[in-house]
Amino acid sequence: MVLWISIDTLSNTLMDWKYKHFHQERVFQASRDDVLEAARKYVSETLLWEIQDVADGFTAEGYCFHRGMATVRFQTVAGGTRIEIELLVRRASSTGFMLFDVGGYYNIQIRHWFDGIQWIIHQKLAGADEKAPPPMPQANQAAAAIFSGCIFFIVAMFALWFIVNFICAIIGLITGTLYLFGRGGTITLHGVAARIVSALIISFVLFIAWRIRHVRHPSRTR
Repeated sequence: MVLWISIDTLSNTLMDWKYKHFHQERVFQASRDDVLEAARKYVSETLLWEIQDVADGFTAEGYCFHRGMATVRFQTVAGGTRIEIELLVRRASSTGFMLFDVGGYYNIQIRHWFDGIQWIIHQKLAGADEKAPPPMPQANQAAAAIFSGCIFFIVAMFALWFIVNFICAIIGLITGTLYLFGRGGTITLHGVAARIVSALIISFVLFIAWRIRHVRHPSRTR
C-alpha cells in the first residue's frame, strides 16, 4: 500500500502529461482598473482569446501554437498593480507533442503579453491615439514545430515498441515463452521466469492505463 501511494504521488508530482505549466508576474505603475482594462483589451483583441471574468481577474482560452488556458490575476501593491499569469498549454496537438518549451517560446510569449499590456497602458495615460501593440514574435515557431515533430515520432516509436512487448508478455504468460525486443536484440525467457516477467509487464501496463483514465476522468475514480 505504501509503495502504491508513493508511485501514485510520484506520477502526479514529476510531470503533468496533459499540460505544460508556465508562470510569470510583473508590476505595472498604474491603477488596478487601468491595468485590468488594458489586459482584457490585449488578450481579447490582439490574442483573440475568449475571456471569462473571475473574482480576482479573468481566465482566457485560445491558441498560441498549442491550445492554451491562462488565468490572469490582479493585485494592488505598493507602486502599482501586479499581474500574475498562470498559463497551461496542452502538450499534445495536431502539430506534435510538447515535452519541453523549445527555445523558451512560451515564456517569451508571456513577456510579450506583458509588453503589449504596458503599451496599451502607456497609450491611455499619455492620451495618445491607440496603436496596435507590438506583434508577438514568430521566429521560434518553426524550430518548435520541428522539435515537436521529432518528439512525436520518438513517442510513436516508443509506443509501438511498448505495444509489441505487451503483446509478447500476454503470449509469454500463456505459453511460458517470452520474447522481449530491445535495443540489443531479442531476449528470450522460458518457464517460470518468463511468466513472472510477463505478469510484471502486464501489471505495469494496466497501472499506466489506470493512471491515464484517472487523469481524464478523476470523478469516476473517487
